[in-house]
Amino acid sequence: KEADKISTEEQFEALLRTYEKLVYSICLKMVKNPFDAQDLTQETFLSAWRSMDRCPAGYEKQWLARIASNKAKDYLRSAWARR
Repeated sequence: KEADKISTEEQFEALLRTYEKLVYSICLKMVKNPFDAQDLTQETFLSAWRSMDRCPAGYEKQWLARIASNKAKDYLRSAWARR
């Protein structure tokens, strides 16, 4: 069980290093605010960490991009509702 945890952590760290800029770029393009984009990037990776077991092998980039765009859409919906 401990070996699984380590490999999952290493796998996640690799995803973070590889796709952090992509996720931030997606969020920034959608919300147009660097501070909100940074928050959404963190939320994206937190969500990804919680559901690593659902990531289809070989589709990590697309999976993270989808999470990021959904987080940004949810944020924009909530911002619109707050107005």
